[in-house]
Amino acid sequence: MTKANTTFNLDIRDVELIENALNSVITKQSSTIINTAGNENSEPSSKNCPVKVKGQIDELRDLLGRLHNQKVWYRPKGEATYVGG
Repeated sequence: MTKANTTFNLDIRDVELIENALNSVITKQSSTIINTAGNENSEPSSKNCPVKVKGQIDELRDLLGRLHNQKVWYRPKGEATYVGG
């Protein structure tokens, strides 16, 4: 039986594209929730929010968080004060 590939060779641009795509899907799904609430002339709530859509948003945000937590942030060594750009 074959084993799943657990090693992926992605560069910084690949990860950026993945993050942008996930954020686009989250934005689209969030608009769906807002439009659903707007059609009912009420604020978005758990009552009028499609559970499937909210679940997808939560899952995608969790994935974005895990990608973020795996990044290695560059911090130059030395005694000079570092100001991020």
